[in-house]
Amino acid sequence: MTPLSPLSDLLDDAWSMLARGVDDPADDLHWPVLATVGQAGDGAPFADARTVVLRASDRDTGRVAVHSDADAGKIAQLRTNPSVALVAYHRPRRIQLRLHGVADLHVGDAVAAAAWTALPGHSRALYAGPERFCVIRLRILQLDWLHIGPERPLRAAFTLGDGPPQGRWIDP
Repeated sequence: MTPLSPLSDLLDDAWSMLARGVDDPADDLHWPVLATVGQAGDGAPFADARTVVLRASDRDTGRVAVHSDADAGKIAQLRTNPSVALVAYHRPRRIQLRLHGVADLHVGDAVAAAAWTALPGHSRALYAGPERFCVIRLRILQLDWLHIGPERPLRAAFTLGDGPPQGRWIDP
């Protein structure tokens, strides 16, 4: 994969990178940063971000997923404003992926139950039981691909949605 590959190849590669990030804890994309919109004490909005573990990616539905304790602050933020960004950087390849979208929260439903059942015991121990376990599914609306190489950075943006993805090259 070269930075000057066709846009469709870049989108394929981005989804492959996300899939590897799910499957391989040693992969850089296993540990993305999830950004949400918080609210300060005076009511002013502010950006809030934290490292999470990428748990699922599904190109067919245009979704990725992470897990959380249902009582975590990010869940309250997402209930108020479901807008999210997920940012991951693959250092060896010098590729950054930014995913913008909307979060769907799953607590105590079939999605959460299936994810809880699939979790290994050491991961289940991180949560206070299935009743406090939350699956955050991000419906990706835009995916940005950025190659930060020794030459000029190359950036492509993809709009995802109801129809086929639309990609375009953009200036960094």
